[in-house]
Amino acid sequence: IGPGQMILQIHESIGHPLELDRILGDERNYAGTSFVALDMFGSYEYGSKHLNVSFDPGVVGETASYGYDDEGAKASKVMLIENGLLKNPIGSVHSSAVAQQQNYSFEPTANSRATSWNRPSLDRMANINLESGSFSYEDIIASVENGIFVDDNKSWSIDDSRNKFQFGCEYGRIIKNGELGETVKNPNYRGVSASFWRSLDAVGDDSTAKIMGTPYCGKAEPNQVIKVGHKSPVAKFKD
Repeated sequence: IGPGQMILQIHESIGHPLELDRILGDERNYAGTSFVALDMFGSYEYGSKHLNVSFDPGVVGETASYGYDDEGAKASKVMLIENGLLKNPIGSVHSSAVAQQQNYSFEPTANSRATSWNRPSLDRMANINLESGSFSYEDIIASVENGIFVDDNKSWSIDDSRNKFQFGCEYGRIIKNGELGETVKNPNYRGVSASFWRSLDAVGDDSTAKIMGTPYCGKAEPNQVIKVGHKSPVAKFKD
């Protein structure tokens, strides 16, 4: 999967389900809940050993880079998933304090943002990035005996718990015996977040990565639409 599609995959099946206020129940009546529960942090295998995902508002030039959030918390890089293990939610100082009252202790992320002075700040994704691996694009393609390369999103759907999903892509090419073949129309794939990321088999190096994002991430009532950044390399999924 190329970076143009990976950014939406990360956004929908990692970013949204890890928002701590959503896990605590704040979005249930509007945008749904999360398959992630408080007691999964520190023990849940979110993905394979190749999966390393960070909250990092400090990446120069990324869509949602900033120094402080709207609660005044200083922004810094926090690992959300490390070597596949779920470590931290995307939780502001306020949400982390609420979780603390339920005897769960998390490292706060400076992610409390509002779209206007007359809206409450919420737990929002900032820059949620898939950390680069060590494989070149050529190495990844060469390792595929029978598969497909897809990139650039065309359509998307994910359930209320941000678990089961299906995506359509603009671009696809068949891979046979380590070589790119013919272009195909309307490539689609579907999966379940809880098992999809465990099939991650290789992550591209920095040369395969792109800094991208979306200006239109919606959340809350009244709706707040905000900018979100994502950086991702090429990623390979098996089986």
